[in-house]
Amino acid sequence: MQVFGPFRVNTAQGPQGPSRISQPRTSEAPASRSAGPVDQLDLSAAARAASSGEVSGPATVGGDMRLDKIASLRRQIADGSYDTPEKMDAALGRLFDSLG
Repeated sequence: MQVFGPFRVNTAQGPQGPSRISQPRTSEAPASRSAGPVDQLDLSAAARAASSGEVSGPATVGGDMRLDKIASLRRQIADGSYDTPEKMDAALGRLFDSLG
């Protein structure tokens, strides 16, 4: 068989011309879908509440979150003043301590 690009295929054919391949016929019915393993997902009540938008706890507005602190940290990160050499040294020290 020779392939010339994506649309032209040249195959050698016998004197009878091209042959057709037929699907074998079976008398068996297709297998039932319940014959194989079944996937199952069990969600906790918290996950169901979160997916429906009914989140409660510290992640909600008015909970334990301090929105003014979050806004201040976001501003510091955006203007580049959040990362200081002292904070980087402290973070590296904690990393090295945890590695042993």
